[in-house]
Amino acid sequence: MSRQGTCTRRAALRALGVGAGLAATGVTATAQGQPTFDGWLDNVGNYDGVVDETGSDSVTVQVGSQANGGAFGFSPPAVRVDPGTEVVWEWTGDGGVHNVLAEGANWGSELVDQAGHTYSRTFEEPGVHKYFCEPHEGLGMKGVVVVTGAAAGGDGESAAEGWSEPTAQPRPVGESSVEPLELAFVGVFGSLLLFPALVGIAMGLGSDGRPADEPDGGS
Repeated sequence: MSRQGTCTRRAALRALGVGAGLAATGVTATAQGQPTFDGWLDNVGNYDGVVDETGSDSVTVQVGSQANGGAFGFSPPAVRVDPGTEVVWEWTGDGGVHNVLAEGANWGSELVDQAGHTYSRTFEEPGVHKYFCEPHEGLGMKGVVVVTGAAAGGDGESAAEGWSEPTAQPRPVGESSVEPLELAFVGVFGSLLLFPALVGIAMGLGSDGRPADEPDGGS
């Protein structure tokens, strides 16, 4: 078998591998996305995932942590807890006055700038509970408490929705605008179209189905 034929088959096998690898990468990148809770945490600078605190009786969230260009963050901004868990917000004393106000619900604290001040709430109902700091909401000082059991119904519909939705990560300048899932589709579809020809090359067959090194019987 000629060296040229061997190189051609290697190229064909490499092309098949690229298509399959591209598809796998697209699926993995999508699966690794974090929930955005309908965009509520899109502009929260210190959000990098939901902190799992299930099994804890009490969870502390810092108010006035370093985030969003100053001491304008909740830390952690998103926690996951069991029903009946007490969440305690504790003020750092940095960033001026802050408060904790519920989004779409009737609970929250007063405006405070004193270090060590606390506000607590026990969450009994499963669902996604969003909150924010009134003076600094526009800077991204927002948070979420996810109470497990969300799939049971009621508020659970919005909770399940927020939990499964992947985060739209900012794309660096110059990076391809093609989404991973689109790349995966192109990779798989292209591999299917080219598969017969590539397999033939890999096996050393010509376009007529004969071995590439076999002389034409008519000559």
